[in-house]
Order: sequence, then structure tokens, then C-alpha cells
Amino acid sequence: MLLLGLSTASLAQNANAANPFRQFYNNNCVPEAKKVGLTQSEAAQICNCTVKTLQEKYSTEAFVTLYAQYRNGDNTARRTLTRYGETCSQGVLDDILWEN
Repeated sequence: MLLLGLSTASLAQNANAANPFRQFYNNNCVPEAKKVGLTQSEAAQICNCTVKTLQEKYSTEAFVTLYAQYRNGDNTARRTLTRYGETCSQGVLDDILWEN
């Protein structure tokens, strides 16, 4: 029974590892958001919005290309991903600031 649970957890981790949107979220978006001083919760909210927006705009294949360009230092890809993050951060931070 324990072995089955470990196998399931391993498969879930492998599925997440193979998902380029999840890789971007875990490896880039959240760490970079936290690096500029956001809390884990704020970073997660912004990055969830960013990834959701990217998934609506890009097919997995198109995002793989964009993400590879970003990881290789392409400035256009960086600006593209940053623009999505900035749009989401503005909305999330506005919600946090104006919460009653």
C-alpha cells in the first residue's frame, strides 16, 4: 500500500516536472517574485494568475518554445513573460491593498 502511494506521488511529481507551465511557476515566477520582496502567498497568487493567463494564450508547444528562449536569455521572451507577470501583479496587489 505504501509503495503504491509512493509511486503515485512520484508520477504526480514527474507530471509536474514535465509541465513547462509548472516548471516556469516553480523555477522562475515564484522565486523571482519572492526575490523582490513579496510573501509566499503574494507570489503564489501572482504566479497562479500569470500561469493561467499564459495557458489561455499559448499552447503547450508554443510555451515550450517561449520558455526555452527565456531560459536562454532572449530579451524578447523575458519581456513577454514579464509583461504577463506585471499585469497579474497589478491586479493581485490592488486587491491586497484595497481589501476591506
